[in-house]
Amino acid sequence: MGRPEKAAWEIKNEKNKAGVRWLLAVVVSGYLGYLIETGIGSQIGGSKMLGWFYVAGVSAFVVIANLAVTLAIREGNNTGTFSPVIKYVTMVADLIAVSLVIIPTGGSESMFFIVYFIVIVSNALRYGMRLAIVGVMSFNVLYVLVLTYQYFPRFDIPGFQKEILKVSGFWLVGLYTGYLSRRFELLQGEVEKYEKLVASLVAEKQAK
Repeated sequence: MGRPEKAAWEIKNEKNKAGVRWLLAVVVSGYLGYLIETGIGSQIGGSKMLGWFYVAGVSAFVVIANLAVTLAIREGNNTGTFSPVIKYVTMVADLIAVSLVIIPTGGSESMFFIVYFIVIVSNALRYGMRLAIVGVMSFNVLYVLVLTYQYFPRFDIPGFQKEILKVSGFWLVGLYTGYLSRRFELLQGEVEKYEKLVASLVAEKQAK
């Protein structure tokens, strides 16, 4: 895949991700608002941090990040180039947003923990092993910060073995998805080589 084709492919991927990000921002913000208004946030482990100012702050973070991506996509369409760093930045920003939602909605027990998996799988499938490695490492740092906030100043984490299994499962899913994506890319490259070989043989035969 040449640079122009790769840039166009990444622009298309990031445009799709931006669309999904807008949808999730509306849905999640609406759900958090519902928890605040009905007062049932405490029933799912919600903390006192969960309030309209917090929801507005997280929503503003997502909106600003998505607007920046939208501007980068527009510039990429005009210039035909697209920085490869953007896909890493958008993935880390998504993981940060998930962490910010998890903190006031139960921490390690939050129902939104599964969104971590959606972020890593969707990105690793698109971009392969290298991005998967960056993703799982970023998740590790962010989830440690979530647990630190949740249990500080305690150093003993209830259900520590369960947390180890959750983190290990995330690594397994992320890296295996990246591996599958890399294998598919290699197989696709082999198919393209055979197609070119067949086309050249057919052209030679017709020339004779």
